[in-house]
Amino acid sequence: MLASMKFLRRIFVVVTCYLLSLYGLVFSIILIGTSGTKSLLGAIVGIAILVAWVIHIIMSINWVIDRAVQPYIPVWGSIAGTFGLIFWPFALAANNYAPSQSALQAIIMGLVFTAPCFLLAIYLVQFHLRIASKNATPIS
Repeated sequence: MLASMKFLRRIFVVVTCYLLSLYGLVFSIILIGTSGTKSLLGAIVGIAILVAWVIHIIMSINWVIDRAVQPYIPVWGSIAGTFGLIFWPFALAANNYAPSQSALQAIIMGLVFTAPCFLLAIYLVQFHLRIASKNATPIS
């Protein structure tokens, strides 16, 4: 009974975070689809954003079923997500979608639109790395 409640609670958290971040997720998908049309930087940022979202989904599914992912997955997801978040305004500018605000304002806007999933990602990275370190065998 307790295991099914934890499972249902985790599904609820993940679905709620994705629904609250839907605007940012849709914008990310649009950016991914158009990012490589005019610049290499745009393509690289688009790939980084895609990798970050895919890893977020992988970590979310594994968290719901209470299974840890390999330690490199949250590390690469963190790198891809940070890179995508920092450089997406520059990818927009390279594709002639010059944002009307500064890069810092654009980064903050990206965080606001994806805040629930961003906060969930922080928790998921911590969860998966903690579980991986518990399961690691000590070097003798």
